[in-house]
Amino acid sequence: MKKLMRQIKNLSRSGGILLKLGLFILLALGLSLAADYVENRYALRADLSFNRLTTQSEATDEVLAALPHDVHAYALFSAGSEDQALIGLLSRMAAKSPRFTYSVDSLVKNPLLASQISSDLRDQAVSADSLLIVCEETGRNRVLDITDYVSQSFDSESQAYYISGFQYEKKIAEALVYVTTGQVPQVQLLDGHGELGLEQTAALEELLGSYNYQVSRVSLMRAEELNPEHPLLILSPQKDLLASELTMIQQFTAKGGSLLITCDYGDPDDLPNFDALYRSYGFEKINGIVVADEEDTAAYINSPIYLVPYMGLSEITMELIASSHTMLLLPGSRAFEAPDAQRSNPLVTPVLTSGFAYIKDVKKPGATLLPEEGDRQGTFELALLSSLAHQDGSRSQALILGNSGMLTDSWLYENTYSREFLLHALSYLSPHKPIELDIDPKDAARPQMVIPNPGLPLFVIILVPALVLGLGVAVLIKRRRR
Repeated sequence: MKKLMRQIKNLSRSGGILLKLGLFILLALGLSLAADYVENRYALRADLSFNRLTTQSEATDEVLAALPHDVHAYALFSAGSEDQALIGLLSRMAAKSPRFTYSVDSLVKNPLLASQISSDLRDQAVSADSLLIVCEETGRNRVLDITDYVSQSFDSESQAYYISGFQYEKKIAEALVYVTTGQVPQVQLLDGHGELGLEQTAALEELLGSYNYQVSRVSLMRAEELNPEHPLLILSPQKDLLASELTMIQQFTAKGGSLLITCDYGDPDDLPNFDALYRSYGFEKINGIVVADEEDTAAYINSPIYLVPYMGLSEITMELIASSHTMLLLPGSRAFEAPDAQRSNPLVTPVLTSGFAYIKDVKKPGATLLPEEGDRQGTFELALLSSLAHQDGSRSQALILGNSGMLTDSWLYENTYSREFLLHALSYLSPHKPIELDIDPKDAARPQMVIPNPGLPLFVIILVPALVLGLGVAVLIKRRRR
């Protein structure tokens, strides 16, 4: 009986220990899960990377705090190529606002995801590694990929661009503003007169989209209305306006609508209604192509028709000149003049000017680019800016360029400052400023450690082993004397 009672007592003691052990394990597991939830919910994990890529700035916190609508981000990755820095940043942003959520998915596992999100998303815009930011209430979306996250700088010594930083935070924060704001910057492209087509403006539209502009084509022949709050781009038309269409554009400009016009040297010289529109702003076309004098080597690159213009001081170019972002390349250009330049209305300002050059008529049979007697010579205006005052006191702005390539060529975007020129022009012509936040890119490369005064560190580095060596020698000598 005593033996049985002793066994029951031992079992009871063992059961109590097991119970306590089980409770301890459950408590540890619960604390671990709770800590993990709190860490993810409030983004408490420390960012110990050298460039703090997953840490957002106050500007992003303000955007998240002010979100007027719910936004969801779909992070799409190929298997095994998940961008942990991007996921970490999305996690921190989601912790800052209940209106922002995200999920990680794959087009391989869910190929219909893009069409389920929005029927407006272009197939080529959604890749296996992209970020889709969607706001259902506004119906707007934004697609970002690695090309959006990379920040480039220009090396004047090598005359080439290099990757200088990453702008995950900046692009995502701007996309959040774009998909939720009530009014986004837009541009209108005139259509129906042989203007530059979709293939020719693809790089332009992609660039504007990356800077959160909405681009739409407007056909006046289909009685589509022009919105005077957004600039109208007239890109190298080949056919003339109808009288009714000219009236519609004049009504658009009378309400303060602005124009950005390109007229290439190969475009038709005689378009009476378009020419009447240009003349109302003080622009007069000069027929032919501008050819730089071969001795003026600073005014062209490789060929005398590849012009490097001089940038005049204007509302569009002021900041570009101040920051020395003046390098442009016009691969073939028409010139313009302002016959009534002394008049105050319209007020016409030179924007881009050639070096010493001459005009050649390339449409004349047997035409040559070599200078000939009778060629018009001098310096020529390659771009003009006009401000036209109306009777009600309002003003309409117009910029005319003699080359459309500087606005539509992706190579020129990367190797000159034509991108910056275009964005400054649109910012000036539009009452709605582009969505751009003051968020600095994170460094792409770890900066080298620089020691301003290396003497003391070198002394310490030499002193420590010397002391150890001296101490060892002293100990050895003492032992040998024993």
